[in-house]
Amino acid sequence: FRMSKINPLFFALGIPVVVIVILVAIVVPRMGGGGRFADLTPFSVETYRRDWATLQGNSYRLECQVEQQLAFVEGRGRVLAVKPISKDPVGRIPVFIPAGSADSFEVGQRFKCKLRVTRDLLVVEALERF
Repeated sequence: FRMSKINPLFFALGIPVVVIVILVAIVVPRMGGGGRFADLTPFSVETYRRDWATLQGNSYRLECQVEQQLAFVEGRGRVLAVKPISKDPVGRIPVFIPAGSADSFEVGQRFKCKLRVTRDLLVVEALERF
């Protein structure tokens, strides 16, 4: 019984192609708008500033960058000033992150958040870094 030799060209070209396909399969879904919050409507800063009451009780997706920590109260949470990542500059908005989040927050970090509008407060219910 004689085994045929596998052409070295197969390994030279085949293995990199397989690796690229696997990386694309992992990276492309994460680059899609919203990540695990893709099913939520994007948060509209303009609508919030114009009439926040119309957004009450709803959940939205927000991609943002941390600009500054405004307040921290042990056992309650923190308020961050974040800059929404969008084509149009909209300035900063405050978001409340309840205590219990194990994440640390540094200026410049980027997050995708699930926000709930509660009265005039933007509460972060879940987040992921990107």
